[in-house]
Amino acid sequence: MYGPVLVRAHGCFCSMTLAVLAACHGGNSGPDAFGTCAATFSHDTPLLPATHVDQGTVIDWPMNPPTSGAHYIQLPAWATTYPIAVMRGNYLHNEEHGGVVMLYNCPDGCPDIVASMTSFGQALPQDPQCSAPINARWIVTPDPLLEPGVTVALAAWGWSYKAPCFDEESVQHFFNEHYAAGGPDRTNCNPQ
Repeated sequence: MYGPVLVRAHGCFCSMTLAVLAACHGGNSGPDAFGTCAATFSHDTPLLPATHVDQGTVIDWPMNPPTSGAHYIQLPAWATTYPIAVMRGNYLHNEEHGGVVMLYNCPDGCPDIVASMTSFGQALPQDPQCSAPINARWIVTPDPLLEPGVTVALAAWGWSYKAPCFDEESVQHFFNEHYAAGGPDRTNCNPQ
């Protein structure tokens, strides 16, 4: 059994065990009980409409990283590690299609984190909605707009994960809970 976590419910913070929370609520928000990295999971509500806008349109999201709302039409290629930042409006389209975007913010570089994220993505099982060589709906990209103190973040439609380091156990938990679980087009692996 996992230790206690703080949960925000109806504007109040309550302490309860994660096992009870998962059974009653299906997830957690607040300090993560998995792993050793002090990660937090957040359900970003209300969900914003999934509208397509022209590439380069300025979009203001109320959450960081963005997990719902307007986004660009172009979908970045799945199962790819990008060495330069993918625009938020593009990677949000990946989330709409049920993917998980793995983000990092390391101004001085963090090749170990990038390698860990990439290895994690490459080790995911084959998604039946995707065709080889794409094994699953994931991308890795730097995001210099992550808030201070957040080195690693994950984003799925309506959900985010933030941590000061990469922790495979908590990343796996986030994928288990949120991969292909949200977004209006969550079963589509096609880059359209």
